[in-house]
Amino acid sequence: MSSEAMSESLQFANVKRRAVASRSYRTRLPPSNGISFAPGGTIQFDLPANLAGTYIDFSQCYLKFKVVNGAQAFTLDRAAGYSFLQRLQVSTAGAQIADIDRLNVLSAMLIDSDTSLEWRGSHGKTLIGTETSLRGEHVAANAERTFCLPISLIPLAMTSPNRMIPLFSLSSLTLRYTLASVVDAVFAAAAPAAAPDFSFTGVEMVAMLTELSPGAQAMVDSATGGRYDILATAWAYSGGNLAEGVTSSTTNLGYSYSSLERILFSFRPNGSQIQNAYSLGNRATANVSEYNLLINSQQYPAQPIRREDKGAEALAELLIADHSLTDWRSGSALANGFKAAGTGVASQGFSQFANVNPRADYEPEYPYNDSNPTGLTAGGVTAAGVLTESTVGTFLGAIELESAISNGKSSHIYSGVSTLASTVQLVTKHSAAVAAGGVILDTFANFTILMSLNMRGTGVFSVSV
Repeated sequence: MSSEAMSESLQFANVKRRAVASRSYRTRLPPSNGISFAPGGTIQFDLPANLAGTYIDFSQCYLKFKVVNGAQAFTLDRAAGYSFLQRLQVSTAGAQIADIDRLNVLSAMLIDSDTSLEWRGSHGKTLIGTETSLRGEHVAANAERTFCLPISLIPLAMTSPNRMIPLFSLSSLTLRYTLASVVDAVFAAAAPAAAPDFSFTGVEMVAMLTELSPGAQAMVDSATGGRYDILATAWAYSGGNLAEGVTSSTTNLGYSYSSLERILFSFRPNGSQIQNAYSLGNRATANVSEYNLLINSQQYPAQPIRREDKGAEALAELLIADHSLTDWRSGSALANGFKAAGTGVASQGFSQFANVNPRADYEPEYPYNDSNPTGLTAGGVTAAGVLTESTVGTFLGAIELESAISNGKSSHIYSGVSTLASTVQLVTKHSAAVAAGGVILDTFANFTILMSLNMRGTGVFSVSV
């Protein structure tokens, strides 16, 4: 006779069990290649290796640094503190684990799509310098600002399910950050005549390490047979340009993975990489009317995604790719739709700006404008209290490729499309010609990788994509 199911609240015998013998400790890892850095330089961290029974949890790691500014004030883009980071490479024993170019552009995309106004105005504001308007924090002349950026978007931080990373391999893990140039990283109204001059000091990676007792580690090693397989997701970049006057395009992306899960893409006005513009998160529509992928001439999705009037379908597909279409508690900067006409930097995306007068008796201005100076392209309030529309676009396209079998939520299966030895192309059609100067096309692939550490074999990490 089978027993009846019982509510968790009545299972008195089911109590927490004591963890295996271990200790956790917080450590600060300095760069291995210097103590002070300039824009355009590189910062390298060599994680410790050969630490018996020791693991690192990247969900508890952050990059800390101080920006020491000179005589020219500047404003960060919506990537906030990540605006300073152009590229991140992770490697070990000469093998590449991850390589994310345009990390700051991807960060601006994901901050827009995955963070709420509340987070950007609270934790994000303090940690990385976000604002709830379409710009980042303003850094005054001769000021110092310390940032603490959570280490994310690399496979080590995006394991599924959550896994700690062993530090007992025979070769250390190396993280190499390439810093963006001043031109790309920040907005400065007086530039380029008076370009900002800042440096980075006090750079360190703050991490939490966990050390198991020899007995506990022996148990783990016995259970795994000495082989530590870690499934994770990774990001990769591929870019191009759409020339002035085109009304359709087919761009080769070069993504070759066994499980390609989604593609994010955007258009940035060409020539915007100057210091009197928001060059990272200023995303135009380029009059795109529909788009899809071609993988070996097969369309994904079979019917192109259309961008019409306020962009409901484009946003729905973006939320599907983010696995949040039915999550009514999620929030983002992609509010108020976008204008149906125009191709330049004016509100061409899911543009968020304060265009509704608040009720002064009890309701604060919402979305908040963060005391934006009058006339800045990220919107603001005039002297007469009139809320001004932003001229920064935020359009973001996405194409989901993962089967609904897993829907991005399963820790046991992954079901993206295989593009190994395949031709992957992004196809776009435009309702009007691309504007003068053309646009920069940025695409990012999200895919699954397998990291393996065989301590009874080579003793170093290997990666399968």
